[in-house]
Amino acid sequence: MITQIISIVASIFNILSGGTYLKQVIKNESIPNPATWFIWLVVTILNASTYFLVAGGNLWISLTSIVLAVVIFSIFLFSLVKGKFSRLGMVEIISLALCVAIGIFWKVTGNTIISNVSLQAIFLISFYPTFHALLLKTTREKSPPWFFASVSYILQIAIILTNPITLLALVFPVINLIGNGSIGILAEIQSRSKRFAK
Repeated sequence: MITQIISIVASIFNILSGGTYLKQVIKNESIPNPATWFIWLVVTILNASTYFLVAGGNLWISLTSIVLAVVIFSIFLFSLVKGKFSRLGMVEIISLALCVAIGIFWKVTGNTIISNVSLQAIFLISFYPTFHALLLKTTREKSPPWFFASVSYILQIAIILTNPITLLALVFPVINLIGNGSIGILAEIQSRSKRFAK
């Protein structure tokens, strides 16, 4: 019962994160990076299908990844249709190329476990274009959606640690916690420095 409750709460935080981010995109407070979001679009859909097996067929543990795929698809589609993405630069092109290379490796192996680990490596790479653009101050981000997503992954880690399944299932939420948390912290630091500069 506790697993189901935590999973539902984690999914709610994913929806809250996506809704908050979409609102920021609409108001031009956040500029989504095309490489990051395209990679997420492809990988979250693939991850949702393979993560179920990695999580030992447990739907409650997999629920967060399914909700995440729907949230990312919605934001990507809106940003594409409304022309909200930032420009595609060299960092984005290199990140996409690395992800394609890992994707080819994933396809060649055909192993479910290797597939899911490969997807997590792609997830890790996917955060870099947004983080890099924030460091260079060529994009805008606000911290709340990134922190909401981080809470969701903390809850998912708690679910996995309280259920007797493979520790490999921890890779997905840990990588996403690190990525979302890093971008959230950097966005918050930049936001506070702007406030103090005024």
